[in-house]
Amino acid sequence: MADTPTMTIHLEPGLKDETTRTFEPSGLSMAGAAAMFLKAAVREHGLPFEAINGKGVVR
Repeated sequence: MADTPTMTIHLEPGLKDETTRTFEPSGLSMAGAAAMFLKAAVREHGLPFEAINGKGVVR
């Protein structure tokens, strides 16, 4: 079995708990949600959604 890479992220206070509560009803873990996001980013060649900053839309 291949080693699974580990990723560490720093979050704002309370964000991990809020996110866990959001995903929990669907049975999705933080690791599962992160993997889904990263796979979607690869598939879309960037963010899998529109993000807006002070200069406009970032894609």
